[in-house]
Amino acid sequence: MMDQKKAGQSTREMARRRRNLGLGIAILGVILLILLGVILQEAKAFGLGGASLLILIVLIRLVSDLLKKEIDQKARLEKRALRGAKAEEKVGELLAQLPADEYYVLHDIESPCGNIDHLVIGKRGVFLLETKSHGGRVEVNGDTLLINHKLPEKNFLSQVLQNSYWLRDRIGEFTGIRPWITPVLVFTNAFVSVSKPVKGVYIVNKKYLLPLLQKLNRPNPTLERIWQERERIRYRLSQTEPNQLEFNIKRN
Repeated sequence: MMDQKKAGQSTREMARRRRNLGLGIAILGVILLILLGVILQEAKAFGLGGASLLILIVLIRLVSDLLKKEIDQKARLEKRALRGAKAEEKVGELLAQLPADEYYVLHDIESPCGNIDHLVIGKRGVFLLETKSHGGRVEVNGDTLLINHKLPEKNFLSQVLQNSYWLRDRIGEFTGIRPWITPVLVFTNAFVSVSKPVKGVYIVNKKYLLPLLQKLNRPNPTLERIWQERERIRYRLSQTEPNQLEFNIKRN
């Protein structure tokens, strides 16, 4: 049996890649600044003077500023990825509390729309969870999700819905069953003032996640068959290569 991914695994790997990229940029930048500094010190030997010397000084300043900007940006992106990984790990710890004889939990599933953070296959429900680490207040204006009265950096509702449609069809490809996937946005650090689903997506703070999953259980023969196929689903989803898939969003 293949090892299952852990919650937050890919996001931590992303943070590591960003850290390494930032380190690489820093090293190359320092080397370039050293070379430019040597040229500046030996300007006479290189036949530089007047306008050429001034251009060199300006170039050193530009490279220094650009280097700082790039390093700061990569550091912010690394910090964001680490924050996201910690949030996914918190949700993973919560999901581990579900009884194993009623719920089957998978983490970090690759899809064409970005990784699916968590998939919960229950005897009476299938849930796709997208974890967000944002702080502050989450609310909706009509069908628009707002975080601290502003639009988030991505359309989270569209993201989780697209993943739900893809997952439903993907499971149907190898089981012959297209189950209803209940999409859930989970915020680990924000106050969520949303009482009803938005476009079919449930939005909750992490402390209300388990009660929601248990409340939404709806037994039917289709879900019972999905439960019986859970190991096969795990195996086939672990084989997914998003860049080789044709993704066609179906809106029911």
